[in-house]
Amino acid sequence: MVWGRHGRERILGYHSEIRKGLWERVKTLGAPRIIASIWLALCGSLAFVFAMTLSVKLGVGTMGFWALGHGIMVALTLVDPHWDEVGLAQLVYRYKAYYEAG
Repeated sequence: MVWGRHGRERILGYHSEIRKGLWERVKTLGAPRIIASIWLALCGSLAFVFAMTLSVKLGVGTMGFWALGHGIMVALTLVDPHWDEVGLAQLVYRYKAYYEAG
């Protein structure tokens, strides 16, 4: 006999722990993983190109721009964890802002 949380008997094969990764979105530093990775790759490559061709200050400024954009993504994720899916649905399916009854 195995006892689970709250003193209830666990039935083997029926009760199991739910892993956090199954129900919570995967994030990179608090932002959605795919969008954050694309944003980092884009800004990192631009910073490298700017640092090699124009000036290192411009490359460092580009990484500051990355930090600002990532901070905005983290703030949006704190407000609405599914903001990226909502934005994608808005762009792809062209939902109206409101619908008239009738």
